[in-house]
Amino acid sequence: MLFDYLRKLFGRHTPRWIVFNIDLFVAALSFVFSYSIIRNLQFETFTMEEVLLPLMLMLLFRAVAIVATKSYKGIIKYTSIQDATRIFAAITISTVAFILFRRYMQQTHGILIVARRSIIIMDYLISLVMLTSLRIGYKLIYQRINRIQHNFLQNTIIYGAGHTGLMAKRSIDADMTSNLKVVAFLDDNRKLSGKSAEGVPIFNFNKKFEFVVDKYQPKELIIAIPEIAGYKKKKVIELGLQHNMIIKNVPPIDKWINGEFTFKQIKNVNVADLLGREPINLANKNIKKELKGKVVLVTGAAGSIGSEIAKQCIEYQPKYLVLLDQAETPLYELEYRLNSDNTEVVIGDVANEGRMEKVFKAFEPDVVFHAAAYKHVPLMEDNPYEALNTNVFGTRILANMSVKYKTEKFVFVSTDKAVNPTNIMGASKRMAEIYVQSLDNILDLQHENHTKFITTRFGNVLGSNGSVIPRFREQIEEGGPVTVTHPDITRYFMTIPEACQLVLEAGAMGNGGEIYIFDMGESVKIVDLARKMIKLSGFQEGKDIEIVYTGLRPGEKLTEELLNNKERTIGTHHPKIMVAKVRKFNFDQVEELISSLYIKKDRLTNKLIVSTMKQMVPEYISNNSIYEELDEKARLALNSED
Repeated sequence: MLFDYLRKLFGRHTPRWIVFNIDLFVAALSFVFSYSIIRNLQFETFTMEEVLLPLMLMLLFRAVAIVATKSYKGIIKYTSIQDATRIFAAITISTVAFILFRRYMQQTHGILIVARRSIIIMDYLISLVMLTSLRIGYKLIYQRINRIQHNFLQNTIIYGAGHTGLMAKRSIDADMTSNLKVVAFLDDNRKLSGKSAEGVPIFNFNKKFEFVVDKYQPKELIIAIPEIAGYKKKKVIELGLQHNMIIKNVPPIDKWINGEFTFKQIKNVNVADLLGREPINLANKNIKKELKGKVVLVTGAAGSIGSEIAKQCIEYQPKYLVLLDQAETPLYELEYRLNSDNTEVVIGDVANEGRMEKVFKAFEPDVVFHAAAYKHVPLMEDNPYEALNTNVFGTRILANMSVKYKTEKFVFVSTDKAVNPTNIMGASKRMAEIYVQSLDNILDLQHENHTKFITTRFGNVLGSNGSVIPRFREQIEEGGPVTVTHPDITRYFMTIPEACQLVLEAGAMGNGGEIYIFDMGESVKIVDLARKMIKLSGFQEGKDIEIVYTGLRPGEKLTEELLNNKERTIGTHHPKIMVAKVRKFNFDQVEELISSLYIKKDRLTNKLIVSTMKQMVPEYISNNSIYEELDEKARLALNSED
């Protein structure tokens, strides 16, 4: 009851007129006190009548300065450095004004208002200390009362004892909703080890991490180094997770709201931080040269990759950015987010040849980024017709239209699942790769200037629609279980922005016919990713949330590859991008096979579709799929011939 009453009392916003009068009252006490001390030290007696006139004059100057600097308008319980600065300005200005007025009266009228200047100096110092201390004291009492209402304060350590680390500590101390208590700083700078910042000890991260954890038993670890290297951040996160700490992150300075930092901006670390990848530096001048003033068409623009390509393209000032997709609502939302006058939105299916003809005729795109595709492996195992229709025939239609309407570059977004495919989705993307590459080869022989076809191949992207990260996050929010297909399954991951940056860069550097593969870093065990996400959410595996293994899905394989056994790579000017040296195909043979498939597509059974795909992509061996029997029949046929 008492704490509730005090919290309400100190939590109220004190009216400005009360703050103003309290400031004047404190100023009056300070002046009288200073007058009394100095006169008594000189063994001089005085009466209150002697003090009254100089006191009134001093209060007049104080009142004018307080109003001028607006020092009385600050909310006392939120007193900051700015408030203390205003008080300093008010007291300094009014004291200087009083001294000047005193000199004027003495020189002009021979009246000495205050006999001793030491009284004025002491009053200045006491007023400054009393007014500042009053506000800080009020703020500290308010903070203390509010923090007492929490059952306990959680010990927190901050990695980074620099400016950002101190800002993080101050924001925690100032926020009344926080139940955190900063007990230690960790830093790599050995010179700071053994020192303290604002009363909090600083320890060397490399040598004293375990000591700090054992001593303080922290519940949270806040990373407060804005420009921390990816590998280092990953190390800090993993160490914290080993001790079941909640890991949070101070955002970069350019992300601070209006240039100011508050406790509310400290967020849980992103899953992307677990990859430990270094930021990619691109040759933006090359990309700008390719896109500025051009008509750019992005297919699959409503998807995760397509929408990010669109967002990055708009920064390079294209003449028009044409956004093409079947998905109406997400395409509408993308147009709203881009909020650009040179954006055109088109609803359409890439497998609809008549519709694509109209699009190319209307816009005559200079550059095409083809990201439209069906990508979910298990769904495509059940729907091979749709995989073939969109991923192969749709790509063929767009490629042919690009040649017909003299598009400069066609950048095809492929996948690592096209390498030694074990599923229909991967095989369909490999067929599309073969088509655009063989088309580029034949055009090279026939024409000097032609559409350049460039393929980019990369793995999974973090947070894409329907991918494992959003699914894990949703399962964790629902209390589990978290489902993983196999304990040994691994995948390569990139963030969506960096994958799309590399697509743009590859498109800019490509001369036609290349298959660019991206440096995906180290492969990640999916179960390890699930465990880390559980810990990052503040839960414990087995205690709060279970991990359940569901078995490999149709067409799924344990590990992905960026190259097959017969492929090799050569470097480029960008260390994150390589060119795959792949087998070349005869365009006439490829065109004949795909054309015959296209003509008969509506009459073919699923097994006939898959059989034909296996003819064109002989390395396509089904895994955990009903189509494994087709591979078995092929092997039996070969054995019988032998």
